[in-house]
Order: sequence, then C-alpha cells, then structure tokens
Amino acid sequence: MSETSLIAILFGSFWLLLLLRVPLAFCLSLPTLLVIYLSDMPTQLLVERMYASLDYFPLLAIPFFILAGYLMNLGNITDRFINLAQALVGHIKGGLAQVNVVVSMMFASVSGTATADTAGMGSMLIPAMVKKGYSPGFSAAITAASSTMGAIIPPSVLMIVYGSLANLSMSKLFLAGVVPGILVGVSQMLIAYVVARKHDYPREARASAPEVVRAFRQCLLPLGIPVIIIGGIMAGIFTPTEAGVVAVAYAVLVIILLRSVSLRELPNIAKSASIMVSLPVFAIASAVAFGWMIAFLQVPNIVGEFIAQFELTQVTGLIFIFAIFLLIGCFLDGVPAIIIFLPIAQEIAATVGIDPMHMAIVIVMTAAMGLITPPFGLCILIAGSIAKVPVPQMIRASAPFVLAFIALIFLIIVFPQIALFLPQLLTT
Repeated sequence: MSETSLIAILFGSFWLLLLLRVPLAFCLSLPTLLVIYLSDMPTQLLVERMYASLDYFPLLAIPFFILAGYLMNLGNITDRFINLAQALVGHIKGGLAQVNVVVSMMFASVSGTATADTAGMGSMLIPAMVKKGYSPGFSAAITAASSTMGAIIPPSVLMIVYGSLANLSMSKLFLAGVVPGILVGVSQMLIAYVVARKHDYPREARASAPEVVRAFRQCLLPLGIPVIIIGGIMAGIFTPTEAGVVAVAYAVLVIILLRSVSLRELPNIAKSASIMVSLPVFAIASAVAFGWMIAFLQVPNIVGEFIAQFELTQVTGLIFIFAIFLLIGCFLDGVPAIIIFLPIAQEIAATVGIDPMHMAIVIVMTAAMGLITPPFGLCILIAGSIAKVPVPQMIRASAPFVLAFIALIFLIIVFPQIALFLPQLLTT
C-alpha cells in the first residue's frame, strides 16, 4: 500500500473515531495499530512504542504535577487562595469573577495544569457566584477560561512537554510564559468588569490592610511551590521531572503542616491519585505512538515540501502553525496535540526561519486556548458539568474569552518581544 494511502487511513480513522466520541487514547492507538498491520509490521510494535514512551524521563513530570495539583485541592489550599484573592480584588466590580481569575493565576503557579484548576476552583466558585446572582453560564465560562493560565504560567506541564521534545531551555521557556500568562489574566479581568457593569453584578466589601496581610500569611506555604520549582530549575538544581517530585513532596508537607490531611489518609490519597493520573498517561503513550507513525510516514517532510512552494514570512508561517493547532485544539488536549504535531510545526519553522522560542509560546498559548474551544474543550466541559449548563450555552458564554485569547496570540505573533524579552535578559 502506498505511503499516501497509509497517511489517509491514519488520519481518516483518527477523525472518524474522534467524531464517534471514542476515548482519546483509543482514537490515537487504534489507527496506529491499523497502519502497522497494513504495513506488514509486527503488531506488537504498538505496545513497544507505547511502553518506550512511558520510559521517557521528561514525560514523568506530567503525573507528578497532576498529583501536586490534586493534593493542593484536597488539602483545602484553594480556600486560602480564594481568601487572598478576595482581599486583593474582591472590591472591583464583578468581585467574585475577579477573584476567580486571580485565584486561577495563583493556582497556575502551583499545579501547572488547567483541568485541576477548573475542577478545584469550579466546585467552590461556580456555586458561590451563582448564589450571588451571576448567571450559571458566565460563572462556568470564566472559571474554564481563567484555568487556562495553568498551561501558560510556569510551572506549566505543556511547557515541560514542549521543552523536552523541542530541546529548549526550560528556564527560558518558563520566563517566556510569564508575561503572556499575566496578559491572559488581565484580559479576562477586563471582560469580567465589562460583563459585570452590563449585568450589574455585585462587588465585595473592600478588605482592610490587616485582612490583606492575614490572607497573604495564610498563603505563604502554598506559594512556596513556584518559588522552589522555578528557582530550582533556573538555578540548575534539578530537572523539570525532578521538580515534579519536589512539588509532590512539598505539597504533602504543606497539607500536613496545615493539618488539612492526616498521615493515615495518605495511602488512600495516593491510590485515588494513581487512578486519576493513569488516564492522561495512557493517552500520552498513545499520542507518542501516533506521533512516531506520523514521522515514519514522512508527514513532516511532505508538509515542509508543500510549504516551500509558498513565499511565507515568519509572521504568516506562525499564523499557519497557529491555525493548525487551533483546529487540533478543538478536538485534542494540549499534551497529545504537541507530541503529535510538533514535528510538523518544526518543519514549517525550519522552512521559513521562525525563532523556536517564539513558536513555542504561540503553540503553548494556542494549545491552552483549545481547552475552552468547542466542541471538545475539556475545561468548558468540566465547568459546564459543574454548573449544569448545556454545551451550546457554554460556547456562547466562552466566546469573549476565546476572542481575547486569539487577539493576544496575534499580538505575540506580530510583536514577539512581549514574550521573549524576559528570556533574553537571562542570556545577557
């Protein structure tokens, strides 16, 4: 069978299974298995590739950061972040919506994952917002949108995966995500303010200076995680994977010191966390196998030859890459999308001369935005289920946040120094 036919079968069966709502891991592994079989290769090759991917040291960071976020949620650390955010921004129009965004910014610096933020924040803030008079759709939408900062603000699991696969400096990549992550948060706070003015949503009472200090003291221990992780990686003390282990150990220490969880509960917590982590790990292993098949079929080279026919500039090349990941992000989670399609993006970047760090930020932001784009944006599905809001209503409520995201990505495409000036300071 020709290479072109195998490529068509690989992608065609993938999209078919995805549209049939088959679980993601099987959407990726079954087409790979089919092409292996049609290519007269031993079918056990799929298992070997999936197993080898789990033995890849940098990818071990993913379950550790997921576990750290899970422990923080379990240990009622979220309550402390909410208290601090309310003391800082609760008095602004649309107070609880502003708190929602600021809490997500804090939690992003701890967990590195967006879905943990959505589940943790949503279970508390969505009911609280609805009780205060906010619409369920807006409450769920801003919770889902703000949680995407967990994929951009360091330590970010998406950045760890990207940096490991693209062989980029993790410390520079983390620094490159700081300003874009903050801009995402600021844009969401502005949207919340406009919506609050339109619907006359309430503001909270202004906190006194002693209340702000008290709330900040309560968060000192949890906020130590980003200081230790980011500082340790930038100082070369440990790798991102080792940082994930440190994050888990520190999270356990924090919840014990704060007496949120007893030592007797830790075995059951570890068991629950293992089950929770197993699903994304299975999907990641399947994505690595699918990505290997794409490389085996020379898809990146074919795309590179196709792109070479056009006179693309760096800006138009990045817009093309953005369009690819925007489409893929509507159906795939960020980590599998990056594992599978990064080689294709790198081929395009090499063809038109795009800076690797610039492309990294554009792809990471686009993958993060995919968590709130229809039809399968994971964060809007989680938030919508918490708020009991149907998907069409979630899509309408999330539209302003998606548009703001797109505007910020285009701004960074045209003005790369927004993201790159901090990493460049590290080299001077």
